[in-house]
Amino acid sequence: MIKNRVVATAAGLTLATGAALAVVAPAANAASAPQTKPRVGPVPAGFKVASVTFVSASEGWVLGTTKTCAHAPCTSVLRTTNGGRSWVGIPAPKYKLATFNLAAGLDRLRFADPSDGFAYGSQLWVTHNGGSSWHRVRQVSGNIGDLEASAGHVYAVSSNVNSGRQVVYSSPAGTDSWHRVTGLPVTKGYGGLGTITLHGNAGWIILANRLYSTKTGSRWVKDSFTCPSNWGMTSAGAYNSKQITLLCVGGAGLGSTQKALYASSDGGTRFRKVGTPPAAGDGGVLAEPTARHLFMATASGASWIYGSTNGGRRWHASLTRDDGGKGWNDFGFTTATQGVAVEGSPALGSLLWMTTNAGRSWHKVKF
Repeated sequence: MIKNRVVATAAGLTLATGAALAVVAPAANAASAPQTKPRVGPVPAGFKVASVTFVSASEGWVLGTTKTCAHAPCTSVLRTTNGGRSWVGIPAPKYKLATFNLAAGLDRLRFADPSDGFAYGSQLWVTHNGGSSWHRVRQVSGNIGDLEASAGHVYAVSSNVNSGRQVVYSSPAGTDSWHRVTGLPVTKGYGGLGTITLHGNAGWIILANRLYSTKTGSRWVKDSFTCPSNWGMTSAGAYNSKQITLLCVGGAGLGSTQKALYASSDGGTRFRKVGTPPAAGDGGVLAEPTARHLFMATASGASWIYGSTNGGRRWHASLTRDDGGKGWNDFGFTTATQGVAVEGSPALGSLLWMTTNAGRSWHKVKF
């Protein structure tokens, strides 16, 4: 979710760290599409949020569920057009939510623009009419661990649950024309949220602990950077097509991991170490909404969002939740000042948090 300027920061703790975070899919650079208005209804009683996506500061959607619906599955989608101050229900995919990683069901929701939306997990469900109707797309097989959209294109990383065979797919946002991305290898792994980072036509994808990048979307290359020995590459943030930041983690301890931050000013050709984020939390996910601001979401025995106002050299706690380590199911920034985070999951109990002042304070969103 990050802005569609597009700071589609990949978000989410990877499966290796045992938690999932997500960033809201970018929208500003997405291809323009005619506004479609689905039929609306009230917010279902007992609604619990699972995922969030914004295409502008005002227009967004959440995926969730309720236990009070008349007919299963009780999957629900809500829409806001005023920045989360009020919500209405719209039609939802006719498929259940997943209750844990790699389980059958839907995990996350992304919209590329007001018309084209993607609900994903063990299946891929798509709308091209603003949520008026949804249909299943079978061109992408396996469990989709990450999906992001930018500049009118959508990328998805999918893994075979049994073999771990991991493939990257892409499609124009407005059509169901999914194909394997030429130039990206088939790897072993279960890349979760944080695998894909997009900004306009540029993109970065983490596969088998290596970074692959493209400047135009047409040609992908393996970048030379590697994390320290026995460390993992967990996520990337992108302020623009040239300024990106990588998070490496290692040395796991009780509820913590050593972390190192590396920055590039040329799109990923060269990196330099710029900071050491707080050790608390198992791994982390980055968001980079401005040239100076960075945020990292992480969790272990508690759930934290840390912020930096100087490019990652110094950090402060932006939001701390003593929740037993529910973690962040979604996380990202839509503009330089507006960010969102889903704490927990419907199965554990969940909340949607928003900031409108660049992380200085966060408030719970009421549905």
